[in-house]
Order: sequence, then structure tokens, then C-alpha cells
Amino acid sequence: MKDIKWIDEYIASLKPYIFVRTEDNVLIKRPNRMQKINPMGAKILDYLLKGNSILELEKQLNDKKKMHDVLIFIEAFKGFMDGTINEFSTNPSVLHESFKGSFSTLPVLSEFALSYRCNLSCKFCYAGCNTSCSQHANFKEVTHDEARQVIKLLWEDAKVPSISFTGGEPTLVPFLPDLVQYASQLGMRVNLITNGILIDKRYASILKNAGLDSAQVSIEGPHAEIHNQLVGKEGAFERSVDALHNLQSEGIYTHCNTTLNAWNIALAKEMPSFVSGLGLERFSMNIIIPVGSSDENASLNLSYTELEQHIRDVIRESNRHNVEFMWYSPMPLCIFNTIAEGLGNKGCAACDGLISVAPDASVLPCASCMDSVGNLLLDGFDDVWFGMSAMKYREKTLAHANCKKCEEFNNCEGACFLYWNKLGYSELENNILFNKNIL
Repeated sequence: MKDIKWIDEYIASLKPYIFVRTEDNVLIKRPNRMQKINPMGAKILDYLLKGNSILELEKQLNDKKKMHDVLIFIEAFKGFMDGTINEFSTNPSVLHESFKGSFSTLPVLSEFALSYRCNLSCKFCYAGCNTSCSQHANFKEVTHDEARQVIKLLWEDAKVPSISFTGGEPTLVPFLPDLVQYASQLGMRVNLITNGILIDKRYASILKNAGLDSAQVSIEGPHAEIHNQLVGKEGAFERSVDALHNLQSEGIYTHCNTTLNAWNIALAKEMPSFVSGLGLERFSMNIIIPVGSSDENASLNLSYTELEQHIRDVIRESNRHNVEFMWYSPMPLCIFNTIAEGLGNKGCAACDGLISVAPDASVLPCASCMDSVGNLLLDGFDDVWFGMSAMKYREKTLAHANCKKCEEFNNCEGACFLYWNKLGYSELENNILFNKNIL
């Protein structure tokens, strides 16, 4: 048998970047790329990731045929990590199946809104921070110790390997660096979603030393005028851009995110050039959700149909400037096929791959939907996650009845129910592909 000692070193080098969950037999490339594996494959990877040797495994198996199968599996695992495993793979450890929807029973990502307080007044804010439509003016926030309890529950009970601290604006919470350190020491990959206003060089260094892995800074356009207009503060653009540089200079993996709306959509195709000029490797975008502040600013709302050509322009410009473009929002495939465009399937993650925790430890279907399905501190993870309220969202009961008949339903899951609730279904019902798929 060929030398296999390299496997121990290879597995050890990957430990910070992967997570194997034997409870539902998934391999997670942190933060959110997931692969289903069989129970034996999960046990093998779990054994090796715990520091055990491949030679010790060989000794325990004491069977050449079984060990041969293990090595073929590890070859397939390496292909997954390298990005070389695809639908044409002939590795016998790889089973090809049509996508049938979520294959995990536990969340893959967690986000924890530490506060709904904010130092900006974004006109599209899903939480309506600092506007008259805010539901959170006197919203209870967990204490420092309670926040630690929430993080511990996410790690030990939800078995989720990554956490994003968000808000509101999480940097307004004085004990944020301690929470970053606590989550990191538990073993979680830690991300920060921020407007960057308070992140000077000193604070970026504090976050780095605490164990922050990555950060997402909100940039609402390629120049100051549109950004400041949307966030309601003069000088905000320069401070947010400075935050990108400060985080990046500390070695924190940093990118910017833009919420596309009617005011900035014409500038979307300029973002790849802007991002490249900042020295960033990637950026992300999402569509405005018509909740929160957009209730007062309906002129910002944007339709899926209006968005279609603009996303294609962004893809083209991203390729031209050699930066990675990530699209976050659910999209109906009959209007825009994110899979065909290379952006992946974008379904609704409400109470599914994502667990979203509010400042009072309530679990929300997603950050934009304020319909609590339970409270982690009062009810515990299992009762919340596997309860009827959460299942209603996980089973996509709020999707359009005709969407559920569509052969592509598992891929887009009817997109965002909040969008349809506010803007109506005429965009779907007038769509040729939508009507064709349900006949």
C-alpha cells in the first residue's frame, strides 16, 4: 500500500476550515458550503479531525479491503475540498443524486443580533432602526452573561460551526470583543456584519486579537453620494471604507455587501471595479426586503424582474475585474436562474440552514421576519428548532401553492415570502415559465 502518512498532516491543516457533524452526517466547509456524507464517512472524518492517526485507523480496521475503501473516500473528500469533484466524477465513493432540498436537520449558519441600536438610519433597514416604523425602540437585550449562554447553546446544542454577530450595529455593544473571543475559543468560525463606522485601526486590532475570522462591511454604492444618502449620514462612506482597510490590514478576511434597491441599482455594475480598486477579493449583494424602514421608503423597493439584467451586468463586470461575486437573496428560478448563472441555488433559509437570534434570545425565521418561533434561553434549542412554529417555515408552507407544484421548487423554494406578502404575486402569475412549470 502506498504511503498514507500525508493524510494526518493534510487533515490537520484543514481543521480550522471544516466541520463534520455526525448528528446529520454532513461535511461543512465553513462557513456555509455543505456536502452530505454517509454515516461511515462522517465517523472516519470525525475520528481523524479529533487528532487520531490514519495508521491507527488502519490498525483498528485490520482489513485491506476496508482500508482501500477508506482511502478512496479520502480521495473523494480531498476532491471536494479542492473543488474538483463534480457530476462527472468516477470516484466510487461519490454518489450522484438529484437535489431534493435540505439534507441537514440542524442549522449550518447562525447569526446573533446583539442589539437593534444603530448609529445610522438606513432607509432600507429590515429592523427599521432609528425610524418611526421601528418595532425595537425599547427592545430588550440580553446581558453579557446571557449572550455567552446563547453562544454556548448554538455551539453545544445546535452544533453550528459558525456565528455572525450582527444588529442593528454590533460594535455598539461594549462586550462584543469578549463574545468574539468566547465563540472563537469554543471552536466557532466568527464573522462580523457591520457598518464599520466605529472600526478604527485600534478596534480592528482588538477584534483580530479576540479571534475574529471575517467581516462584512455594508457599502451601499461605489461613491459617497449614494451611500450617504441611503444610510442617512454624511461622512459615513469614508468611515466604512476605512473600516474595510483597517480590518483587511489586520489579516481579517473582509468583504463588502450592498443592498440593491431602486436608488442604487443603476450603479450596481460599477461595484466590481470599486471592489477591485479596494484590493478586495470578493463582495456580495442582496435585494432590499420590503419590511422595516422600506415601509416608509416604498420608492426604494425593487422587483425581481427589474433586477435580472443588472445581476447579469454585475456577473460580467466581476469576471472582467477578477473578483468573486456572491449573491445572497432567494430568487424565483422562473424569473432569474441563479444556478444557470453560476451563483448557486438560492432558496429560503428561514428556520432551515440558518438560525437567526434576536437581541432578547428569541429565534426568528430570518433577520427580516419578526415572528419569533421561541426563545433559546427560555425554551432551549430543541424545543424551538423542532417545534411546530419553526417547522411551518422549514417546510415552506408560506410559498405560493403553484410554486410547490413546480419541478424546480427544491431549488428556489418559491423565493422570499416577505417579498410576495408586500409586493403581491402578479410578477409570478404573469411569468411564462411559472405558468409552464405548473401545467
